[in-house]
Amino acid sequence: MTDRPRTRSEAFARAEERGRHLTATMLSGPDMLTGEVFAHRLGLTVADLRNLEQAHAVLVLPGLSPRDLRYPAWQIDATGPPFPVLHALFDALGDSGWTIHRFLMQSNPELAGQTALETLRDGRGALVLRRARSIAVGSFA
Repeated sequence: MTDRPRTRSEAFARAEERGRHLTATMLSGPDMLTGEVFAHRLGLTVADLRNLEQAHAVLVLPGLSPRDLRYPAWQIDATGPPFPVLHALFDALGDSGWTIHRFLMQSNPELAGQTALETLRDGRGALVLRRARSIAVGSFA
């Protein structure tokens, strides 16, 4: 039997710990790259990568400390640069990298059950953007 939290603050503390553990686990995956490695794959300097990050042209996920940033390798499409629709996704869904990540990784009935990432890989960025904008205005399946 699970040891249930006795207070609301204890429940929140446990939830925060689960969140920290999940974040650390996700960011330690082989597809999560440091800024240096990601910049190298794009043929950029780290300073150039920071400029792309500021422009919301790449997805960066913050970790548990300010220095613990990770760049998902899967955001680089077959031609090399990150998916061009990323900037528009940030415009539609907000500035949180984790929000964009969740949107890209969840399957979606309006995308024929695919994830937004799979749909992007199929070259259907306009459809992904329409779905993001629909979610942003409160239209849910």
